[in-house]
Amino acid sequence: MKPTTIMAVLGILSFVVCPADALSLEMESYQIVDYLLQDPEPLYDCYMNYYYYIPCPTASWFWGVSGWEPGGTVGAFFTVGDISMFSGWPCDPMLCHQLYYLTVLDFAGYGTSYPGLYTVEFDVYCSDESGCPVGPSLYNSGAVETHQGWNFVMTAPFVELRPCALETEPVPSYCRFLVTATHTGSIGTYPKWGFDNISSALASGCTMLDQSLRPAQYPRPQASWYSTIHSGYYGVGFEHCPPLWLADGEDTSGTGETYGYIELAWRAILIQDWSGATEPTTWGAIKAMYR
Repeated sequence: MKPTTIMAVLGILSFVVCPADALSLEMESYQIVDYLLQDPEPLYDCYMNYYYYIPCPTASWFWGVSGWEPGGTVGAFFTVGDISMFSGWPCDPMLCHQLYYLTVLDFAGYGTSYPGLYTVEFDVYCSDESGCPVGPSLYNSGAVETHQGWNFVMTAPFVELRPCALETEPVPSYCRFLVTATHTGSIGTYPKWGFDNISSALASGCTMLDQSLRPAQYPRPQASWYSTIHSGYYGVGFEHCPPLWLADGEDTSGTGETYGYIELAWRAILIQDWSGATEPTTWGAIKAMYR
C-alpha cells in the first residue's frame, strides 16, 4: 500500500496547497469494470459523474483509499447541466429535479473471501460553488453497510432537488447538490473509497479516453473539462470546507502538477420531473451536440 497525504487547495484554480497533517491515507490501485457497461436498458432518465472511466481495454484503473478519521466525511457535489464523464452529455437542467439513487465504489475486502462491511451514513444537501453545504440535510440514509465493489444507495423517497436550483425562472433549474458519506462505524478508517486513477492508466499504456470518448485530461484542474474538483474530504463536522482534494497516488509534486487531483467514483442517478415544465424542452437537441 502507498501512504499519502491529501492537499487543501486554497481557492478555486489557485493551485496553492498545504499538507493535511492530521490525516495519513493508504492508497492501492485496482482495475474493475463499471456495472453500467452491463446495463443495456437502464430504468432511469440520466446520470452524472465527474470521475474518469478509462477502458483498458474494458476495465478501468481506480485508487482504493482508506485510513479515514472516525466520524470523518467524504463527498462529491454535482451541478445538473454539467456534462457527464461517462455518458458525455448533460442531464436536462430544466427537468432533472429528483435524485433517484447513487452508485459508489468501495474496495474494502476486494479480492478476498471477506467482503468487508463498513457503516456510513449518506446525506444530501444543497451546495455552493465550492462544494460546501447550504442549509440542512435534505436526506439522511441512516446506517448503510457498504461492501466490496459497486454499491447501490437508494434514496427513498426520491430527494427533491428544486430547493437547490441556481435559477428559478421559468422553472427551477441547474440544481447544485452535495452528497456526503460520514464514517460512523466502529472502524472509521474504512470504507476503501474508489477514486479515479490517471497514473496507473498511463503506466499501463491505456488510450487516455474516457468512456464518453472525451480525452481524459490531466493534471486536473489545470487541464480539465471543469473549473474545479468536485469531491474530497470534509473532515469531522465539515471542518474542511471547501473539502480537501486528493492527489493521484503517484503524484509526488505536492501541488498536483504531475497527474493532478482525483475524483470519487460516485454517480448520481436522476429522474425527470415534468410537473414544473411550462413549455416543451429543447434539451434533446442540446444533448445531440455532445454525442
